[in-house]
Amino acid sequence: MGLVMVDLAKLIEGIPKTQKIYLDNMYLRNLSVRVLRVYTTRGKRIYVITDKTIFHPKGGGQPSDKGWIRGTGFEVEVKKVLERNGVVIHYGKLKNGITEIMDENVELQLDWNHRYRIMRIHTAGHILDQAVHEVYGRTVETIDALHGPPEPYTEYRAFPPSSSMLRLIEERANRIVAEDRRVKVVYARPGELDAYVLNAPNMKRLPRAELYRIVVIEGINAIPCTGTHVSNTREVGSITVCKAEETEQGFRLYYDVV
Repeated sequence: MGLVMVDLAKLIEGIPKTQKIYLDNMYLRNLSVRVLRVYTTRGKRIYVITDKTIFHPKGGGQPSDKGWIRGTGFEVEVKKVLERNGVVIHYGKLKNGITEIMDENVELQLDWNHRYRIMRIHTAGHILDQAVHEVYGRTVETIDALHGPPEPYTEYRAFPPSSSMLRLIEERANRIVAEDRRVKVVYARPGELDAYVLNAPNMKRLPRAELYRIVVIEGINAIPCTGTHVSNTREVGSITVCKAEETEQGFRLYYDVV
């Protein structure tokens, strides 16, 4: 289903920033929320804005969540989630019911299999950052990433690895997985970043913010990130390094989890 284009700036006018529950509770699958705005386009395409959400929008190298919004007599299948100026917008298809649901309480439900796979993939990406760091003997800057289906990758600013280096990267990554390390979230203000960040490869790309959310893999790295992650490295499963592909600025490291 293609995304129907609307003026998102106009759609969110007068709407307060969404309370992003997923930032601190990544395992919450259902949540009762209040509808703040609904907009329908041709057919049964629909945009729904709520006061809070468990749906992670597309951004930060992570695909958006999917799932459902349900209320009395209606159901929306959420296909994509967007964010504009701090407001999260759920976009999808009205499966049944009516669209006059302003100020009603509705239930959000994640497609948990999709979300949990992304959590595992994104955490694996951070683990691979550390494995690349160790194999190259330095922190290697990241340029781009896709931490989710269909083909996860991170692009690094460095010479492409040899086949033996790829094997070492995969070996070291899976050793970290097996070390049963805790994964947690901490927050820091700009002046405190140096005290919290560890082996972070993306500092040159870090946007300005009043408060930074940092994902910490204890003893390995601590990286500014707004994505969803598992709480322990063992949950990642096995990491497979698929291939390295040379790019204009470095190389893309394609990987997956099983």
